[in-house]
Amino acid sequence: MLQIRSIMTPNPTTIGPNVKIWEAANAMVDRHISGLPVVDQSGDLLGIISESDFLRRGEIHTQAPHSLWRDFFASRGGLAEEYAKSFGNDVGEVMSSPAVTVQPDASIETAAKLMAEKNVKRLPVVEGNHLIGIVTRFDVMAALVRELTRHCAARTDSDIQSALEAELARQKWGDSVTLHVADGVVTLEGRVLDSREKTALHVAAENTIGVKRVDDRVQVVAPPDMPVPPPGFYL
Repeated sequence: MLQIRSIMTPNPTTIGPNVKIWEAANAMVDRHISGLPVVDQSGDLLGIISESDFLRRGEIHTQAPHSLWRDFFASRGGLAEEYAKSFGNDVGEVMSSPAVTVQPDASIETAAKLMAEKNVKRLPVVEGNHLIGIVTRFDVMAALVRELTRHCAARTDSDIQSALEAELARQKWGDSVTLHVADGVVTLEGRVLDSREKTALHVAAENTIGVKRVDDRVQVVAPPDMPVPPPGFYL
């Protein structure tokens, strides 16, 4: 199982909480990065500042809109935090804290799930609270592609055929074709009564790990005419 430490960027560029936000913005633009971990003098993680923290700013009148209804139900602390983020000049006033983090021995799948659930593009990697690296969506995607490519290369035609046959056996519509695999190419043959079955069969084949191409020879045929019941016949 691949771990985060194998794909993270060690010793990432960081910024301090007392730095002005315009300096943070310049650093992000100069380095072509969309976020910076915020650390104290000991290297402990305090938060993270990213592109999204610059979207709600008083200077450009994009701060969160207020309404009487919203102000009534919002907490004093929540409203104060929004104000500070919209008008603050120091990184520590604007940053997102606490940051969503990941441990170096966590799996890549864990990082991918965190990024999706929390809607973040990067995860600081910490040991305790000490920052040791950062991992981005691109890092995770590239690692998963490499792993999938390696896994596909190791699959034989027999492995592919067994996996696809097992998948079709689990589906109510999967018993209407015969299949053959040669050099990673799946050939599907048979007849179905519904074009949706043909589509599903093709999808099942192309999603089987190791398949390079699908040769779809499945035919959609009209259902046979039902016999007309004799006069006076009732079901």
